[in-house]
Amino acid sequence: MAARRNSWILCTVIFFGLGCAAYFSLPARLTVQQTGLAVILLLSGLWISRRWVLPFFGILLLAGFCGGLLIASIHLEREPSGLLTKTLYMTEIEGDITLLEPRGGRMRMTVAPIRIAGLEDRAFDWKVRLSLPGGNELSVGDHIVATARLFPLRAASVPGDPDFSRGLYLDGIGATGFVFGHKYTVTKKAETGMMQPVSDRIESLRLTIMTAIDQSLTGAEAGIAKALIVGERGDVSAEIADDLRKSGLAHLLAISGLHMGLLSGTVFFFLRFGMAAIPALALWFPIKKWAAIGAMVSAVIYLGLSGASVPTQRAFVTLTIVWVALLLDRRAISLRLVAFAALVVLILRPDAVLGPSFQLSFAAVSVLVAFYDGPGRRWFDKSGDRSWLFRLWLFFAGLVMTGLLVTAVTAPIIGFHFGRISMIGIVSNLIAIPVMAFWVMPLIVATLVLMPFGAGGLALWLMKPGLTLLIETASLAADQNWGLWHVEQFSAVFAIGIMMAMAWWLVWRGNAISRLAVIPLCVAIAAQILYRPADILVSGDQESWAIRDRVRDKLVLPEGISDFQQSVWMARFGIADHDASNVIEKCDATVCSVRVDGRQVIIANDLANPFYACRHGDMIVSLKRDMPRDICAPDVTVIDDDLLWWQGGVSVALRPDAAPVIETVRETSGTWPWIIIGGRVVK
Repeated sequence: MAARRNSWILCTVIFFGLGCAAYFSLPARLTVQQTGLAVILLLSGLWISRRWVLPFFGILLLAGFCGGLLIASIHLEREPSGLLTKTLYMTEIEGDITLLEPRGGRMRMTVAPIRIAGLEDRAFDWKVRLSLPGGNELSVGDHIVATARLFPLRAASVPGDPDFSRGLYLDGIGATGFVFGHKYTVTKKAETGMMQPVSDRIESLRLTIMTAIDQSLTGAEAGIAKALIVGERGDVSAEIADDLRKSGLAHLLAISGLHMGLLSGTVFFFLRFGMAAIPALALWFPIKKWAAIGAMVSAVIYLGLSGASVPTQRAFVTLTIVWVALLLDRRAISLRLVAFAALVVLILRPDAVLGPSFQLSFAAVSVLVAFYDGPGRRWFDKSGDRSWLFRLWLFFAGLVMTGLLVTAVTAPIIGFHFGRISMIGIVSNLIAIPVMAFWVMPLIVATLVLMPFGAGGLALWLMKPGLTLLIETASLAADQNWGLWHVEQFSAVFAIGIMMAMAWWLVWRGNAISRLAVIPLCVAIAAQILYRPADILVSGDQESWAIRDRVRDKLVLPEGISDFQQSVWMARFGIADHDASNVIEKCDATVCSVRVDGRQVIIANDLANPFYACRHGDMIVSLKRDMPRDICAPDVTVIDDDLLWWQGGVSVALRPDAAPVIETVRETSGTWPWIIIGGRVVK
């Protein structure tokens, strides 16, 4: 361990990320004083143990963990307070537009409110996200007065479902809603010239680019072009997005290392190529370093235009270090580079570690850097004196190896978050990545260069066939069921343990310490063996529910359930779209009686005869009415309106010869300011 001190920083960053994740998984928040004190004590312990390797290393990992807790607690101190807790069915909101996002015929805008009717007694340190029809005449910075319906942030529908409220809260958004028709008036912002904020300038430029794309492209290609150039995925249809996910090409829509690397690499290549053609420059000046500076500038521009999402931030930090290393004549690609990029992203946004975007990005990049810094480097170094045919074969072999490595390392993450694992992506990426690298991305660079001169439409016209090829590749691959597996949501501890084992092995590979990866691996396997998935789900909005009958292989849902909620629960239970007609069974939403695992479950909006239900049911779910106390026998499980209103959604795991295990959103989500249940913040 003492001989591999370079690996210590990698382990510390891993535990820093675990600390960030653990903070948001606690039942209650820790203060900055508490986490700061822990960090100070551990730093003191580092000084005391500096002469002993193992104690020092252990305390270093704990210090990294508590550092993650500290950063997360600092971010929570800076976030908004006094959020909306009850629905305002019709109110007037006045404020300034800070962000506009087209959404296929509608506009989603973020407004910094000055006044909200019904909330006149508070100051607003949070923003509101609103949706309205049209809205093409709006601009960032405009002053708007609108009649709208506002909703508080909504907690997860049931335990284990995605929690979108945390991300909204940490984005500074305290309420969402929609504008009634065209009931709004707009005062155009005053022209401020050079004094206009940089953020407003960037948003205006993004809208201008989207308008130019709409003028040159139509249909699916326009939506994909917006996603690739400005990071706006609102115009990508649900069907195409689903095809991209099934085919393993969803990473094309998230501007990340592939896009940032190809764009800045293209700029680097053409700048260096152009300067190399001028002998006076090539012979007397460091044109390679000049090209690297130009590539960095292009990366900064692309970061702003693309919306600076987490994958883009990670890619930008990573690439910046690469170009700086090139300027300093140092080695650029290493796991320490990846660790530094992760550290920067987590310091800026600690909750990112809980999202699939961060996890997939860093898992994929880490395994690729580890491979191409070791076996892959030796593999490609031997191709320098071989024929072009052999190099072409090696290029595609590298794509296959890349696909295998990325698929293997991201499978637990994709399976946990999306309920599916795709092997077809290895094949589809053999087509998609060369098309992106040699066709689409160079034309994106040309589009951004030519657009100020009014000639961007030509580059977009040349790009369209490439985008069509990507869409058709995704559609064709998505239709192949042989390479797509749907899995039921498994234990979070299992996913964490698998990822920890792989991360530890990558960091210490080639060293006996790497064998310690078996510890998190065993913990993961044990957790999954003991894990019992939910059999019954009842949402906190008291409208949707699901019953998984594993004996008959049926998923029972109420008639009239929304398509979105149905798709979320199908993914959770590992049900493929093409099996929906055989597996899904609809039941009367008013009163439904289903026998599951030897128990009779009765779910009703309003039980006309609760006494009869108690005599004939083993579990009673009354969605819209409280059940009288002590009306049912002690062995009958009752979930009623009172429980759902004050505790949020419910998940029930049925166990043979044992009482059902019931979890609520209030119990599992913790006491956080964005968890609003029963018209109040959970405390």
